[in-house]
Amino acid sequence: MSRRTKILIAIGLILVLTALGIFLYFFFLTPPPAPDRGGEFPEQTGELPPVTEPPTVLPPTAPGVFEPILRQLSKVPVAGAVLGTKSGESIVRYQEKSVGNVYEIGAAGDGEKRLTNTTIPKVYEALWSKSGTALISRYLREGSETIESFSAEIKGADGGDQELSGTFLARGIPALAISPSGTSLFYLQEESGGVSGIRSDFSGGNRTKVWESPVKEWLVSWPAENKVLLLSKPSALANGLLVLLDPTKGTPSLLLRNIPGLTAIMNPARSEILYSDSPEGRLVLHSFDVATGKTRDLSLTTLPEKCVFAKNGERAYCGVPETVVRGSYPDSWYQGVISFTDEVWSVSLPSGITERISNISRKRKTPIDLVNPIISSDEKFLVFTDKESGTLWSLQMKE
Repeated sequence: MSRRTKILIAIGLILVLTALGIFLYFFFLTPPPAPDRGGEFPEQTGELPPVTEPPTVLPPTAPGVFEPILRQLSKVPVAGAVLGTKSGESIVRYQEKSVGNVYEIGAAGDGEKRLTNTTIPKVYEALWSKSGTALISRYLREGSETIESFSAEIKGADGGDQELSGTFLARGIPALAISPSGTSLFYLQEESGGVSGIRSDFSGGNRTKVWESPVKEWLVSWPAENKVLLLSKPSALANGLLVLLDPTKGTPSLLLRNIPGLTAIMNPARSEILYSDSPEGRLVLHSFDVATGKTRDLSLTTLPEKCVFAKNGERAYCGVPETVVRGSYPDSWYQGVISFTDEVWSVSLPSGITERISNISRKRKTPIDLVNPIISSDEKFLVFTDKESGTLWSLQMKE
């Protein structure tokens, strides 16, 4: 083999080895391409934008589900209202605070008319009989702190000008309740350093003393014909008492005691109490079974006086604050130091299951602090007062 041939063979081997080296380099050392991840977002560069809480959005109403309707029934503050029926329609009667005129309006907000023009200035409380034809108007006697209680009936032809006609009860009655039948009264009267419980007919006649106590400060309600409820005036600074009284025999039963901030209402149809207390500045709602003595916590955070029971007693409808800050309850709320922005919820009392009915404050676009709720017998209308403005409202919950 000639020298020239050897040189050509050597050059050929060098070229082959070089090509093989380049191939192996790129095959083993070059990373494989990233797999397709199906729309993965590119890596974020730079600073992230500030995180903001999205606004609370109510879920859309499902097709075919009735959306509750909020209506304002009065433009002026009211002293008290009653809800009944007339020609098959739900009707509200109320007494305005400023001059004591009585009005009637449909719970759906239609057909408003003034029934009476009897002047009773600065009525702060109007307690109605179930029939809506009689009421107790309570106000301070002019120039004094003496409480006057006027027992009145609406008299006159329907459709024309009517008047409030009646009699005055004893002066200085600190607390009063009307029986469910609307025929009797139970009220307290101060005497001998304490108070006596008096039962009478609606006009104040046939008085009978059925109870007495050395404690003066009580709130009174009459949830069922044979049950009067006496609640020591609530305060977070005092341990509360709740007493059940037979209004005929005068027999008392102590239901609850030693509970700070105790406030309570009784279910007329069931042996049950809704009550709240305020441990460590919080607000807790409970259900108490009078028959068994058992208590259970409810998931709604509210005061019982913001609740009303359905006719059958199986459900309660409540104004429930969106938020509850720590405070001295119920004092701070009673005094107006704290106000609430309420929604309407219901709770099934046998199961404890809750349901939000409507955000009434959002519907009105300003806060509503719900008090004095009344429910129609068919649970179609919830009528209540706004604590801040004193005006009367209705929430239609069914078609």
